[in-house]
Amino acid sequence: MIKSSIEKLADIIGFEIGTSDDVTQAKLINGLCKGLNNSILQKSDLELQLCYIADKLDEKTEKILVGLVEFIKLKNEK
Repeated sequence: MIKSSIEKLADIIGFEIGTSDDVTQAKLINGLCKGLNNSILQKSDLELQLCYIADKLDEKTEKILVGLVEFIKLKNEK
């Protein structure tokens, strides 16, 4: 499979944005989630894709995402 230049640079772009500010980091996460939502219309297909993604995450990423989910839950309790 031929990968586009953005796919080849995904890790580097993610790292660079990871060292950026909160607004830019939120834009990256929002864009990723919008892309997943818009490209995968069936709930079961989205759940399967999330399962595939989760399987490929490293320990540091899992820790950050679990922490982010906890803050989202706290924010939404208001």
